[in-house]
Amino acid sequence: METGPTVHASENPTGRASYRPLVLVVDDDRDARAIYREYLRAMGCRVITARDGGAAIDQAVLRRPDVIVMDLAMPYMDGLTATRHLRRQAPTRRVPIIALTALPTSRDSARQAGCDAFLAKPCLPELLWWEVRVLLSHTPSRRAASAHEPAGEPPRPARPHRTA
Repeated sequence: METGPTVHASENPTGRASYRPLVLVVDDDRDARAIYREYLRAMGCRVITARDGGAAIDQAVLRRPDVIVMDLAMPYMDGLTATRHLRRQAPTRRVPIIALTALPTSRDSARQAGCDAFLAKPCLPELLWWEVRVLLSHTPSRRAASAHEPAGEPPRPARPHRTA
């Protein structure tokens, strides 16, 4: 189990001091994964990573992250294809996805694939953290949502559509 600082209540969208969101960072660039992983951990998140879309799908289904940060241009399986797969699977259908890419013309494609937000690279880690917090503030926690969901069904938080 990963350890790290707790998200400060003032920055925690749920108000629970012990809440540590799980973020999946998907990028084929090792340095980008490391920068975003370390920054998000410093902000109190638990972070898992994947280097392509196929690995992202596997990690998302297995670990059920609270938010996914998805690069769009990757070898093997790109982020758009991975996002479409995630949106078709019950366990990941409602997980917020942030498209993070150096392809500025991909905004519309990212929205059509199911991304909830779009950030252009290079992206300051502070801006990414801001977007993660915004999406978390619009997404009820899985624990809270599970009390209102039928057994065996994933929670159904609203997917905000941001234009950030």
